[in-house]
Order: sequence, then C-alpha cells, then structure tokens
Amino acid sequence: MLEPEWPTNKDWQKGQSRQEFVNLRFYMLAGFTLTFLGVLLVLNIAKWREIEPALYGLQALNLASLDPILMLPGLLLVGLFGIPGVLKEFVRWRRQRGLVLHIDPVPASPDGELGGRITIPLHLTDQHKVRVTLSCMRRVVTKGKNSSVQDRLLWQTPAVTRQMRSIKGTRIEFVAELSGQQPVTSFEEGKREVWWAVQVEEEVSGFDAVFPVPVSENARKTTSEFRFTERERQQAAEASREPVRSWQQEALPGDGLNIEFPAGRGGKAAGILTLVGLVFTAVAGFMGYNVAQELSSANTSYFALMVQGMILMGFGLFGPALLFGGIYMRLNRLQLEVRPGELVTTRRFLGFSKQRHLAVDDIEGLAERVIGRVGQGVDSELEYAIDAYLKDGMRVRLGDGIEGQHEAEQLLQQLRDKTGIETRIDPDSYKLNRRTPPVWVMWLPAIFKTVSFIIFALTIAAFVFDFL
Repeated sequence: MLEPEWPTNKDWQKGQSRQEFVNLRFYMLAGFTLTFLGVLLVLNIAKWREIEPALYGLQALNLASLDPILMLPGLLLVGLFGIPGVLKEFVRWRRQRGLVLHIDPVPASPDGELGGRITIPLHLTDQHKVRVTLSCMRRVVTKGKNSSVQDRLLWQTPAVTRQMRSIKGTRIEFVAELSGQQPVTSFEEGKREVWWAVQVEEEVSGFDAVFPVPVSENARKTTSEFRFTERERQQAAEASREPVRSWQQEALPGDGLNIEFPAGRGGKAAGILTLVGLVFTAVAGFMGYNVAQELSSANTSYFALMVQGMILMGFGLFGPALLFGGIYMRLNRLQLEVRPGELVTTRRFLGFSKQRHLAVDDIEGLAERVIGRVGQGVDSELEYAIDAYLKDGMRVRLGDGIEGQHEAEQLLQQLRDKTGIETRIDPDSYKLNRRTPPVWVMWLPAIFKTVSFIIFALTIAAFVFDFL
C-alpha cells in the first residue's frame, strides 16, 4: 500500500517502475541540435554571397583581414559535432523507452530487502556482467539567484544478480538489502525530497538505466519473492569485491596492524580543487598586474583602480587557499597504527609530521563520514573518512581519501575486529565538544561589514573624482 501523501504513481501500484524523462531527454537534445543546425543552415544560405568571398580571402591566411561573417559557417561546423551525440542518444532512447522494472515488495521496508526483474534488449554473454545498485538520495533545492536542484547520494549498495538468456534479450533478476539507517521515500508538497532508485548498467554496451522505487516505514512485507541462496549471495559478493585502492596495510608484531593512506588518494576532488585554485590565483595575479599598470599610467582612473582592486582582493583571498587545499589533499600522507590498546596516527606533508596517540579506552566509538562528492545522483563518486570520537567530545581523523562506501565499511570492520570499538553508521549520533572560538573570531563579521562599506564608499568617491 502506497503512502497517501505520495503523488499518484500508477506503475508503483502495479508493482512496476519506469525511467523518468527518458523521452524528454532525447527530444530536448535532438530538438535543440536540429534547431541550431537548421537556423544556421538558413543563415548561411541567405548570406552566401557575402560568405563566399570571405572564404576565398581566408585562403590567403591574412588574419588581419578576417571577415566576422565567417562566424556563421564556423558555428555550423561546430553544430555538426553534436550529431554523433544525438545518434548515441537515439540508440539509448530506442533501447530504454519501453523498459519496465518489476519490483517486489511494493513498497519496500527500510530494514528489509528489495527484489526485481527486468529484460534488457541486449543479448549478453557470461563475460558481460550487468551491475545493479540500490541508492538512496536526497534532493537538495537551493533558491535565490543561484538556484539549483541536486540529487545528493546518501547511501548505496550492490545487489545480488542473476542473468538468464531471453528471446527479447537478457533477463536480469536481483535482490538488495536496504539500510534501516537511511530515510524513507518522501515528498513535500508533491515535490520529491528523498527518493530511492535502482540503477542497471553494463559497461561494454554503455547501457545505463535508473528506476525510482518506493520505500516506506509502513511496508507490510520485508522479503522479496526473488530469492537467492546463501551460496549465490557469497559468490556475488566475491565477484564484486575489488582490490582496495585507498590504502595499503601490513601486519605488525603482537597482532597489530599498520595502514598507510598514500599521497594522491584525493583523486578527482583534489584535482578539481587544485584547478579552481590555479584559475582564481591566475585571475588575482592578472588583476594585480592591471592595478600596477594603472598606477604607473599618466592618467590614472581611480574608479578602474578600485574595481580592479576589489577583484584582486576577492580572488586573492580564495585562490591561494583553494590551491593550497588541493595540493594538501594531493600530497599529504596518513599512517594509522593499530596496537594493543592504542591507536597511533601520523600525518606527513612537505617534510612536516604530526603524531597523535589514542588509548582505546578513551574512544567512545567510530563512524564513517562523507567528505567529498563528485557528480550527482546514482553516478556520484563519494569520498569517505573514518573518525574516532573520544569520550571527552573530541574527534580525531583516522583515515581519509577512502574511495567508496564498500572500502569505508571494510576498514571499519577491520578496526572493529582489532579493537572492539563500537561503530555507528550515523556520525551525528555522537556528541561533539565544540571549542569556544577566540574573541577576535566573533569580531570578524563586523570587521568584514565595515571594510565592505568603506570600499563601497571609496568606489563611489573614485567614480566622482574621475570626472572632476
């Protein structure tokens, strides 16, 4: 039985699910591309008498005499590069527009399991494995000038799958266990707030489909009619297990463990942060050069000087900080030693190191935290950290740069087996002893407001002074 506050979904009532916006996605891409090409084609035909001599002049390679009319054939050529994307989207649309995922139970229980079957129009061999994952996401909507809609991945787990040949392609059956710690499907005023989805993908063919599924606390059934034996579950878990990429470990004498988190584990997040920092720092440097040129000119424009100075200050504050943060994520190394009754962490960066000793008896528990996201929705790549929460309310980082939930849970399991420390899925269940900030920190908002007002007043004065 579906929740009364959920929007009407006839597919869910039938125990089915279909992809959302599969037609709209193809129609929008094809419509935009074809409209763009059609308009440019008409313009090129209408202006051909002017374009033809400009093209002959282009053969002389005289860049100083380039006619702006050449932008029309240039844009037409750029638009032609979008045709392969439209053809690829057409193939995807033909494959997926009629797909139906049959699910059981409907709705699923957060502490139960969800099973299903689907027949995809691909004749796959045993070497081409289909991967099915179950995800929980929260839709984050920001309002204002920079409004946006993002699906933030909260939790994800692989499903146990079974492939069978079918007349129409390949039949896939799956079962996945849900996490009782995650929120259930919810809507606010008819708009999606929390939603669960099943993703079916096959890398070689590029097949990728996402189906929303309902999860409710009031579900009457917790098991699925799609059953798998314990042996099938173990074989699926072993087949999906990949080598750990985030750390290396070795045994220590006395049943100890040494875990090394190498430099460069930050991956895409570190690269993006470094790139943004470089761009911001370059903008700040360019503005600094313009400020110096303006000061040395014979007729200094004080208004231009103030505007360039504000840009320099804004990018100069954030650029170097982001650049340093990206370099730190890329180059720092972390070592965790698990000794009898003690944990030792050592952080190294550019020749500097910091070590901390933690007694196991002083640790209240462990928890994993998401510290980085790249992408949206089911295609998100999450970066995790493992924190130790002390009984005095402090928090200490034991490991970071961990790629994916599976590796984070694997590390937590090892630490729990070695130390016996309790682990919790929700880190907010621990109470932190937050330090009182220094007095000067409390004055920062007032200082920033005062400086901003002074800069604004000086900018107005400079604008007026330029006309005196």
